[in-house]
Amino acid sequence: MHEVIVFIVGLVAGFLGATVGGGGMIAIPALLFLGFSPQSAVAVNAVGDVGAFISATGEYWRSKKIDWKMAFPLAVIAVIGSIIGTQIMVRMETDFLQAFIGITILAFLPFFFFGDKIGLKRTHPSKAKRFIGLALYSLLIVEGAIVGAGGSTVILMIMMYFFGYEIIQGYATNTPADLLSSLIPAVIYSFYGFVALWPAVIIFTGMLIGGFIGAHIALEKGNRWIKKLFTLVIIAFVIKILFF
Repeated sequence: MHEVIVFIVGLVAGFLGATVGGGGMIAIPALLFLGFSPQSAVAVNAVGDVGAFISATGEYWRSKKIDWKMAFPLAVIAVIGSIIGTQIMVRMETDFLQAFIGITILAFLPFFFFGDKIGLKRTHPSKAKRFIGLALYSLLIVEGAIVGAGGSTVILMIMMYFFGYEIIQGYATNTPADLLSSLIPAVIYSFYGFVALWPAVIIFTGMLIGGFIGAHIALEKGNRWIKKLFTLVIIAFVIKILFF
């Protein structure tokens, strides 16, 4: 029965992960509920994310939505940040990082909700704004390797607000970095013995399928529909932060 639940969790998390981010907000609490340790839950989710982002990267690449000029430097940051984050995770308590993510999302909410064009029209921010975006992006890559949930939601905000992308192209451009920032922790956590093999295979399969479905629907529905879904995910995350 647990195997079926893990697969369904992977399917849903993969769908979210390939459209607006936030798959870890589904997968990690579910894995904890099923009895996984916090470290194992983060590690198994990282393996699942690899599946989701293999599908998502492939779909967005075929649709020519990835801005490779931006994707390459983001991927380099993802590699470095993921290595740093995994080393922190295996050595320390990380509850304070959830608060950091929550505060960051709350800080960006006014810009997102009151900026009607954010995510729907390509803009060209200043160099200073892009620099701030890169600094925040780097911090969130490290956080994502440690906590495994929440960071990708804020990263999508950064892609829209600081880098000026439409929501789908912004997410698509970050998927190669997402793939690397999932793969590296998955390998390192496996080395430390945090990955439970069979659940990892199941959730990988679920997220692989969910990621394909999510990316396909995102491309079919367009920016406005995806922004509405993203808004729902943000609201759910804020409620979780404030009340749970």
